[in-house]
This record gives sequence, C-alpha cells and structure tokens, in this order.
Amino acid sequence: MRDSGTPDWEGAFNLFDLGGLPLVGGGTTSTGRVFRSGRTEALTNRGWKDLEAAGVSTVIDLRNEVERRRQPWDPTVRDTAYSRVSFALTPTEDPEDKVFMETCGPWLDHPRSYPDNLRLFPSKVTAVFKAVADAPGATLVHCSGGRDRTGLITAMLLHLTGVEIAAIQENYAEAFRVASRHVARMAELHPEQTHERPYSIDEIEVRITERTEVLSAWWLICGQLDTRHSSRFVLR
Repeated sequence: MRDSGTPDWEGAFNLFDLGGLPLVGGGTTSTGRVFRSGRTEALTNRGWKDLEAAGVSTVIDLRNEVERRRQPWDPTVRDTAYSRVSFALTPTEDPEDKVFMETCGPWLDHPRSYPDNLRLFPSKVTAVFKAVADAPGATLVHCSGGRDRTGLITAMLLHLTGVEIAAIQENYAEAFRVASRHVARMAELHPEQTHERPYSIDEIEVRITERTEVLSAWWLICGQLDTRHSSRFVLR
C-alpha cells in the first residue's frame, strides 16, 4: 500500500494518509485530510513541523490517560514544537470496566472485539468521530501502535465514507504488518521495556488473514454507530 505519496514525518511510525482509497461507485478519498499512525511521542521536533506542514490542526489520541507517557528512547522535543496543534483525548475503551475486560480482553488485538467495544462504549466512539468532523484542518488519529484502536476507528470511518471493503481490509492489513514489525524492532532494541511477544512474518500473515475475514462483515458493526456527524467527514 505504501508508495511515493506516503507521508514521512520524522520519527513517526505506522503513518498513513487515508486519501486515495477507492470509493464504491467511483472516485477516491481525499488526500491530506485524515492520517493514522502510532504514538506521537516518537515524533521529533522536525516530525512535528512535518505534521504541521501537512495541514494537521488536530491530533486525536485514542489512548487511555495511563498510556500517555514518554518512553526512555523517545526523542526530546520542545513544547513549542506542537504548540499550534490541538489535542482531542478520546479513548475508545475503559480498561477499568469489568464487563469490557471480560468480553473484549481476550480480543484486544482482533476485530472480534470491535462490536462489543462499540456496544459497550458508543458515546466514546461517537466522540472520536465528532472530533474528526469538528477539526478545522486535517487530523491525525492514533493509539499506541496504530493497529487496533486506530484500526477500529479507521475502518469505521472508511466504511461510512463509502470506501470499498477490499481497500478497508488492505489498509488494516498493512497497518497491522507495520505495527507488528515495529513491535519486533522494539523488542530487539529494548527487551526490558517490551511486553508484547513479537510475531514472525508467517504469524503476522496468519493473523492478518483471520482478522480481515472478520472485517468483511464490517457493515454489521458500523450499523450501530451514531452517524449524525458522518455527513461532515472530510474524506469525500
């Protein structure tokens, strides 16, 4: 999926522009409007300038508060590097919720958790879409790895925009590949800080196949979303 048009913001990982994806009935999504990535603490001073130059006005953080912290290997950046960017803190889940953990805990890296996540926290998910719709400029949506929660929001956004299901599946698959390779690299460089077991290349592809099959029934999940703000999505 990655090509010469893929953004390159210094320090960013698992970064994609959601533009250029085929729409049902013809045409493609607009470029430079919505981006997805992994955690923004990896951005350098230059990376934040790159983000701003791309027109991003709002960074939408899907993580819970306890996850929003720097790691020892993150670059040191000036506060002024992101002073002109607005941040919307919109977690999609509540790990303190017993029902959520019992239901979704075993499937947090799998689209099988998406329907229950949406059922349990519809207002949280809707808040993310409102933040996208209300942003005065382009937006960046991210979680920690840019794979699971970002995958949930991205797939829903693309579905509601009218993107072909095969393209939604491929966007998910490529982000899963990149995130998994990043986990493997972090495990190699910082084994004492990495808690997720890295997958082999073959394991990654097996997991992608299983997960994209679940995404083929995405309309059943998206049908539960409050879409009052969908007409304002900027991917068209």
